[in-house]
Formats: sequence, C-alpha cells, structure tokens
Amino acid sequence: MDVTGSINNEEVIETIENEEDVDYSEERELVDDSCSTKVLDTCQAPRDSYYIVYILFYLFGITSLVPWNFLITANDYWMYKFRDVSNVTVYVRKTQFQAEFTSYLNVATAIPNLIFLVLNSLYGHLVSVKSRLQGSLVVVTLCFLVTTALVQVDTDKYQNTFFIVTMVSVVIMTAASAVFIGGLVGIASKFSREYMAAVISGQSLGGIIAAIAQIISLAFKISPLHSALIYFCIADIMVVLSLVSYVLLYKIDFFTHHILRGCGMGPNRHREVSMVLILKKIWVYAFSIFAVFGISMAVYPAVTVLVESHPVTSGTDWNNIFFVPVVNYLIFNCGDYAGRLVAGFLLRPMNQWLIATASVLRIVGVPMLMLCNAQPRKHLPVVFLWDYEYIAIMIVFAFTNGYLTNIVMINSTRVVEMHEREKASSVIATLLSVGLTAGAAVSMLLVRLL
Repeated sequence: MDVTGSINNEEVIETIENEEDVDYSEERELVDDSCSTKVLDTCQAPRDSYYIVYILFYLFGITSLVPWNFLITANDYWMYKFRDVSNVTVYVRKTQFQAEFTSYLNVATAIPNLIFLVLNSLYGHLVSVKSRLQGSLVVVTLCFLVTTALVQVDTDKYQNTFFIVTMVSVVIMTAASAVFIGGLVGIASKFSREYMAAVISGQSLGGIIAAIAQIISLAFKISPLHSALIYFCIADIMVVLSLVSYVLLYKIDFFTHHILRGCGMGPNRHREVSMVLILKKIWVYAFSIFAVFGISMAVYPAVTVLVESHPVTSGTDWNNIFFVPVVNYLIFNCGDYAGRLVAGFLLRPMNQWLIATASVLRIVGVPMLMLCNAQPRKHLPVVFLWDYEYIAIMIVFAFTNGYLTNIVMINSTRVVEMHEREKASSVIATLLSVGLTAGAAVSMLLVRLL
C-alpha cells in the first residue's frame, strides 16, 4: 500500500442536490472559532503538506496506548515494589503480588476500557470531540504524573495501599484513554484509510517505543526506581507532546476541511445510521477482532511475563535483566507491528469466514505458551523449556495478532456505506475491548492453572 502516494488523493465528493438540506452543526462543534474555515468555500481539499497530519495521527495512535504500554512493560519496577521486603539477601519465589500483579493490571485496564468505549459510543455526541480528546489527554497526563511521583515514595511498608492507589490510577487513566481512542477513531474515519492505518500502526509502534525505553534505562544498570523514573518521564513527555499537537492540529486547513466536510462522504446530512444494519454487515469481523484480542490477552502478558530464561547462568544480564523486556515486550511488539505492516501490503485473506477461522485457530498458542517455562507453577509440566522455543512461539503469536488486527480493521470498513464507517469503527473498537476484557478475566484463571 503506497501511503505517500495516496495520502493526498482526494475522492470525488458526492454531489449535494440541495445545499439548504445540509447540516454542518455536528462537524462545526469540532472546530474552534480561531480555525480557518475558508476551506468550506471550495470543493478542492487542501493538501497534507509534509504529511504533518498523517504523522500526528501516528503520534496520537502511539499516545492512545501509552498508559497500557508503559505500565505493563515496567515489569522490573513492579517486581521491586512488590518484592518480599523481609528477605533481601537470598533468592525467593515471587510473592503473590509479584505473580498476580500483571493479571490485576489486565483487569484494571480492560474493564474501564470497555465501559467507557461503550459510553463514548452511546453518549459521546453530547460533548464535542475536541473537548473529549483534550480533556482525556489532560486526565492521562495528571494520572501519569502521580504514577511518576510514586516512584520516589518508599512504599515497602504500605504495599497494599500502594497497590490500591496504583489500581485506581490505572482505572482512571484507562477510562480517559478509552474516551481518547473513541474520539480519535471517529475523527480518523473521516479521512482516507491511510490515516486510520496510521492510528492503528501507531498503537503497535507505541509498544516498541515503551520496550526500547525500558531496555535502555535498564542498560545503565541503575536501580529499578531510577530506571522507572526515567521510563515514566518519557511517557509524560509523549502525552504532553500529543496534547500540544492536538491543539495545534485545528490550525491546519487540511484537517479542518476533512472534519467539516468529510473525505469522500460529503457534509453531514440527516442520514439515519442503523446499528442493527451495521451489525448485520460486520458481525463476522466483530467476532474476529473479539477472538484475536481475547485469545492474546488470555496469556499475554499475564502468563508470558512469568516465563523465565533457560538455561540459567548465574549473574548474567540476559537472565536477570534483559530476558523479560526483550522477549516478552520488544519481540512481541515488533512481531505485532510487522504483522500490521505486512497486512497493509498483502490485504489477504479477503473472505470474512477465512479471517474468522484464522482468528479462532490462534487459540493453539494459548496452551503452547502455558507450557513454556512460566514460574511459579504447581500443576502443569514445562514442555518448551528452552529460550529459542519460547521466542519462536512468541513471534508467531505476535505476528498473527498484528496481521489479523489490520485485516479486520481494513475489511470491516469496506462492507459498509461511507456514512456508516464511523459507527462501524466504533463497533469494532468496542468488540476489541470486549475481547480484551474477556481475555483479562481468563488470564487470572490461567495463571492459577500453571
């Protein structure tokens, strides 16, 4: 898919038979009074000069999952915060908090994400998109600043309190992120598909950035606290940068033109969008995205974060420091990102039933990852003991996750009318969240079954 070649190619805007029947009120809510609205006076769209809007959509995609990516990747920090403080001289098994924290984090992100995506879909129109996106970014910024500040607080004697405060902060951040994602998808649906792809790929790229940031901070061999401080400060900067960029976005004519008039959709007319009709068209794709993320979340990262390196060589950085960040986070996110990029070029399969079948078949990866060297375990044997076996399984699991995600997102918008795309994208995002929630619930059970 040639992004640079097609990004500025404008589809023919549908003819309006009666301009008096046109209602711009909804779109006008999105644009500040200081924005240039001269673009409405011409049918020719401005160009995305230097692809600034495309790049910013990529940035917003990255930022939309900053809470999830940076919190879930900071495993070394959480293991330190929830360590057994009564035994600091010898190696001990993971505490209950250490073993189950990732599962709790999954639930604390999945449930509010689902609730607020649904609320955004049903009642989001009552608040302008601009207010929703700016407000949600402010909330994420404030919560992440609190999380960053807690790095410097000694919580050894108050692990239960620290756990509760962390979970509450995560819930609030996730709720705000869900509002941001819902609004962002709605805006992206007014542009050509390359802009939606930028948002989707940006979300995956954010995971890579988070993993690299953690690995670099660990490479300095400083304490987990100082490492986490640097790590979270990077996240703070990214969110603030997105907040500033979003404000400036409304000064760009290319952006305001598409928001006010829509890309190839014409202005907002009083056209009824039937949810039942949309579900009839995309239910197979909705099921597919549910299956993809439900299966992935069932084991990643709750089970995979517990996998330990083998063979264990005492004192090596690979075993003690880099194994989890590199394999569980960097390799997974690189595989996921590669899958999304390849899907954008191949666009195969196109048949919805083949996509659904492939999505369900990924369940094979669940028992395979559970049979890797995840510790502690009481019930299941270790079948895939060696690092290379675990890495190979992880690469395939991650690649198929990214590949099928992009295939579903691209194809689901092709089976609906232009004016139905925004609502269809919202439905797919909601079912994705349902999959995350279901997978997170299952992950807590699977950890106990190890």
